Amino acid sequence: MGDNLVSAVEWWTKKGKWTCSLIYYDEFFKQLWLESDTNLSFNIQPGRYCVGYTTLSSRTPKPQASFEPWKAMEPCPLETEIKSGNNCSSCYRADLLKPCLLCDGTECSADSSLRWFCQDNVVYVYLASFGSNRVKVGVAHNKRIPQRWIEQGANFAKRIIVGNGMEVRRIEKILHRELNILSGLKTSQKVDTLWENQNIQAETQVLTKVEDEIKKRFPEFTFFQESLQNLSQIYNLPSIDRRPLQLKVKKNQQISGKILGAKGSLLLLNVGKLPHYLNLKQLVGRKIELNETNAINIQTTLASFSGFIS
Repeated sequence: MGDNLVSAVEWWTKKGKWTCSLIYYDEFFKQLWLESDTNLSFNIQPGRYCVGYTTLSSRTPKPQASFEPWKAMEPCPLETEIKSGNNCSSCYRADLLKPCLLCDGTECSADSSLRWFCQDNVVYVYLASFGSNRVKVGVAHNKRIPQRWIEQGANFAKRIIVGNGMEVRRIEKILHRELNILSGLKTSQKVDTLWENQNIQAETQVLTKVEDEIKKRFPEFTFFQESLQNLSQIYNLPSIDRRPLQLKVKKNQQISGKILGAKGSLLLLNVGKLPHYLNLKQLVGRKIELNETNAINIQTTLASFSGFIS
């Protein structure tokens, strides 16, 4: 089916259900849905390539997949091969979102066409839990809730502080610095959430304790009140009693398996009757050749996991 350049990992609703997908470029942007209980088979081609840059949808005529309505991707005009990262130097400079992703709230360096999105919109500081004693602080626009949490693979999350984009980014940095709250998690920590038994009570208690400490230390912030949201059921993962094996992303590697589910950017697959995980973010910038039939010689029911699945 040709070489398809993986450009992004996206979560969107399909038929009323949150579903993970790969956005890839093959003359125009397309979407590969990664639905549970379906077969997946592709070959990873040699090399890493620039995925292009983010722009406004009004600035490009190219058909888009499931990017946000105002946002669009432009493919790298030179199809530049790169050694690391996702962008060549030219596309990095052209990307409208890069200044926003690096922003700490002290000075706005965004393109004038994007400043309204930050300064005139409702934005939140949130807390997200990824298992006991793993609480992360982050920032999300109102329209990105709960998508932002789901694409990270959080178990629980809630908005706690409200403001504009500049304000909440400053607060996020303060909370990370003053209270040592995580600003990100390692892949290995997220892999643990694919198979560890979840202690809901312990996890919610830790998150509540962190929120209470923030309110105590920083009463001047504008707090937002909402119930804690349980996201665990969205992923609909099977229960396994062992850590899944890693599927490494490397050139000429063939990935074939039956999709069991996804959590954030981690895809859980049945390969050779054993659970494996694939970090989909490592595919970004890689070209993959999709097998047309995706036919693979594995069992088609969860019964094939007898002995380690319940």
